[in-house]
Amino acid sequence: MTPFRTPPRTIAELVASAGVTALFTMAYIIYTGRILGPAEYADFAAGLSVIYFVGVALSPLTPSVSRLCARYLARGDARGVAALRRRLTLAVGVAGSVTAVACVAGAPVIAPALQFRSARPLVLAFLIAVFYSLVSADRGVIHGLLLFRVHNVNTVFEAVIRCGVAAALFRWRATAASALAAYLFALVAAEVLLALRLWTEWSHGAVNVDWSEVRKVFLPITFLMVAVAAFQNSDMLVVKSAFPPAASGDYGAATALARAVGILFVPLYVVVSPMLSGLHESGQPVFRITLAFVGSFLGLVALPVIAIAGWSRPIVTLLYGSAFRDAAPLLLPLAGIAVLMYTTLMLSQTLITIADHAFLPIYAILALLQIGLLLRFHATFGQVFRVLYVIESAALVVLAICFFASWIRQGVRARC
Repeated sequence: MTPFRTPPRTIAELVASAGVTALFTMAYIIYTGRILGPAEYADFAAGLSVIYFVGVALSPLTPSVSRLCARYLARGDARGVAALRRRLTLAVGVAGSVTAVACVAGAPVIAPALQFRSARPLVLAFLIAVFYSLVSADRGVIHGLLLFRVHNVNTVFEAVIRCGVAAALFRWRATAASALAAYLFALVAAEVLLALRLWTEWSHGAVNVDWSEVRKVFLPITFLMVAVAAFQNSDMLVVKSAFPPAASGDYGAATALARAVGILFVPLYVVVSPMLSGLHESGQPVFRITLAFVGSFLGLVALPVIAIAGWSRPIVTLLYGSAFRDAAPLLLPLAGIAVLMYTTLMLSQTLITIADHAFLPIYAILALLQIGLLLRFHATFGQVFRVLYVIESAALVVLAICFFASWIRQGVRARC
């Protein structure tokens, strides 16, 4: 058995830890909603969207570093791992600090445009995004080295700390800024643990990093994930700027619950990047394995979607309270959009792995088209949903066509 064929036990542990992490994360998000109420929660939800937007745009760090470390591991190059981590930590730290200063300076101007009651949640969101980039880089190293138990402990620790600190801060002052401060504290704590763990084993190595290889891996994933950030968060930011606070708070609550399907996607996504890279580096096929991961995700997500379809109102009122009852009709449409988006992202991983990037320009155009259509059609939630379904469905069709076309080409070349 190749070391890049992750055993079922490891995947089960990842799913279990993702479940525990999601439990505490959802407790944090839902408890925040119950304490703040719809209007203040709208600021919190929009702050989360800014974090997710910047975070997803920066998230190429994790799969890129994971793929590179998996390649080094396949070659037996431990010193390359150490050198890559050291250089990336410095680069991310410097770039993140400069970006944070610029964003924080612009927050007083951006906040009124998005109807934030105060600039503080937006400032905290930008700071969180910086630390998210550092955590993303180190988690990429962990994934590439197949240290999935370290990942499990770190993500659960982060979620527990975030939930506990939020509860403590709410006793002092219950605001969107307090909730986001807890998020920042938990990320800092998680990064400290990762840095200590990696320093003990991977702090040495004087070799130079092959930056041409880094660019070949990093740039396509960056292009992809910036587009994913637009797909995933533009709707919440448009709703926040166009709808009344209570309505946008309902949309934010429904979005948070709908993205719970990501709980089942994340552990599969964590495994698939280093696995595909390792298999491809070893000259083994990757297409069937990707389809197996897609099938696993759709199978796992079926039960939550059925529950949402049948009991959206009880679910919303039980978790958020009666103040958010108007979020119930929004839950199922948003869950369907999340399933489309995650399925598309899973298929894209194979094309990124084999360096077949023909889909990227089309995918980026669709992301820009979604933003443009949302800015034009957002008078009702129904209009927003129609835009999202049309664009997300088109993206999935494009990825499926590119995926199977590439598979056919690979088969033809193999026979020749």
